[in-house]
Amino acid sequence: MRKFILLILLILTTPLFAVDTDITKRPTSYWWTGNPSRDIGWNWAKDINNTVRGSRGTGQVFYVDSNVANEGDGRTITGAKDTVEEGIQLLIANRGDVLYVLQGHNEDDTAAAVPLFDADIAGSTIKGIGEGSLMPTLDFVYATSTCKIGAVNVRVENIRFRTSANAVTIGLEVESGADYPQIIGCEFGFAETSTDEFAIAIKVGTSTGAVIVGNRFQAGGQAAVVAINIEDADYCTIAYNTILGDHSTAQITNAIQLCEYLTIEDNILWNGDTAALKAEPVWELLAGTIGISRRNYAACNVGNASLAFVGDGIYNFGNYYNETPSGGVAAFNIDFTAASTTGTIVPTDGR
Repeated sequence: MRKFILLILLILTTPLFAVDTDITKRPTSYWWTGNPSRDIGWNWAKDINNTVRGSRGTGQVFYVDSNVANEGDGRTITGAKDTVEEGIQLLIANRGDVLYVLQGHNEDDTAAAVPLFDADIAGSTIKGIGEGSLMPTLDFVYATSTCKIGAVNVRVENIRFRTSANAVTIGLEVESGADYPQIIGCEFGFAETSTDEFAIAIKVGTSTGAVIVGNRFQAGGQAAVVAINIEDADYCTIAYNTILGDHSTAQITNAIQLCEYLTIEDNILWNGDTAALKAEPVWELLAGTIGISRRNYAACNVGNASLAFVGDGIYNFGNYYNETPSGGVAAFNIDFTAASTTGTIVPTDGR
């Protein structure tokens, strides 16, 4: 009987670290004593540490906020840095550091041809906090300003890149050699006035494994040329983006250097504005650029689907094209089949 009672007591007093520690009860004298079963404060701290470490690994956290009362060392919210570039300089390469850009942050470029930021710390993440009007926003006052990703394994997430000048050359450029960049959930365009545009919103140079997912692009009818330009960007994924606006070349282009193993899927592509659709394709890729596309929706005015999705090395599955609002043929599949071992592609519009 004594053994049974001791077993019950052991079970009841053994800390259960697999579940959250209950801190709803009043603190006792055991808090912060190191008692493994009764020190709720210590156990709670260990739970928090495991949760935080599990989400960021070995990295450190830093903060940026243009609204901070007194700029500090960037290690706390109240002591945040006030520009993204200053925050980037605090990061250490390949440690997994995270730079949080806080809600309501807003900064302008300070001089022509000077990047608002250069994300040149390998293995780091720049993550905006806030939605809608509170999304962290970078304003391009000078047409020759830009932002850059200049190191491998960099992630940029939930940042608004806003044009405040006519024909800004490039919004965000992935420099050659900056492999495995991720551009996730950002916004490009959304001009302060109707004549402000990005000529190119995102440009990817010679880079492997770029991921461009879940972004929103907006342009008017003034100076936008292309939303996403990729050159020698092998194993690039472009997915779940919404690209709206009048682009004079196309919304996705590859014009100089071939790319291989592209994936283009689940994008909404409207080349035009509310007045009229553009007589240009939604994407235009070099002959010989190789990849797969599926479930992309295109609205433009080029006559048929095969002219809307231009790229003779892209295997297309279930893309859709429409040039007539509420028309009899609202959308249709285009099915592409390989015609020979050379990879020639023969399009049929499926009507």
